[in-house]
Amino acid sequence: MKFTKKSNSIATIPIGLPYEIHPSHRSSKAVLALHGYTGAPGELRFIAEHLGVAGFAVAVPRLPGAGTDLSDLSTTSRHDWMRRSYDAWLDLRSRYERVSILGYSMGGLLALKLAMHVTPEKLVLLAPALKIKQKTWGLMSILSLFSSILPEIRTGWEPNPELSPQVLELGRRYWVRRDFRSGAQLYKLRSEIRRNLKKIQTPVMAVVSEGDKSVPITVLKLLKKKLPAGLDSSLTVSNCGHDLPQGADKSLIADAVLNWLKSASLPDE
Repeated sequence: MKFTKKSNSIATIPIGLPYEIHPSHRSSKAVLALHGYTGAPGELRFIAEHLGVAGFAVAVPRLPGAGTDLSDLSTTSRHDWMRRSYDAWLDLRSRYERVSILGYSMGGLLALKLAMHVTPEKLVLLAPALKIKQKTWGLMSILSLFSSILPEIRTGWEPNPELSPQVLELGRRYWVRRDFRSGAQLYKLRSEIRRNLKKIQTPVMAVVSEGDKSVPITVLKLLKKKLPAGLDSSLTVSNCGHDLPQGADKSLIADAVLNWLKSASLPDE
């Protein structure tokens, strides 16, 4: 991470704060949940609480550069995101015997990368960014070299009054323009994972949406083809876009994920 002088006015916004859920009774089951690119831990709150009510401990770390602003994200790299994910895994694993990993979008890439080095019980991938519909992502590495002289590129994002104030604030900080540096890091991470999917030995569940404008549903075919054991489970929904954890299908997704995580697992001691 390039540590540059920051404005004193920058602070983590509420939706960007990390959190943990621990059951009141003894449990050996836990889930490490990893949020997406330009996202925040709060986007996984619904599914995290759903798993928590069912007796799972859940840890949702804030990845470097998340929950602050785009200029902060621009100073981070895929190695920073991976290191934070690994640290969170180590912390959770010290308290719970059986830890699964859930990753949303870029978090799905980090979950796969982590599973190449540790042994989670299961992997849940929500719209994993192994494929990205926007063709411009392939140019991010080149564009990042000239980011200091290129004009600002707007994304076209407009505030939706139906969104919560916290999500709107996240959008104003991250979704208005493109950041070539962090975008290039995401693209490199995606390429690394695609080349090494054969190393995944953990059972995998993947969830995609037909209305997703970022990650195509054909990512399921890629996973079935490249994973040594294919997909253990998959779900395709149709009432939301890329925002699977908070969209119209969030209850359906949370129930399916919970049922799969509970299936074929040993009872708690």
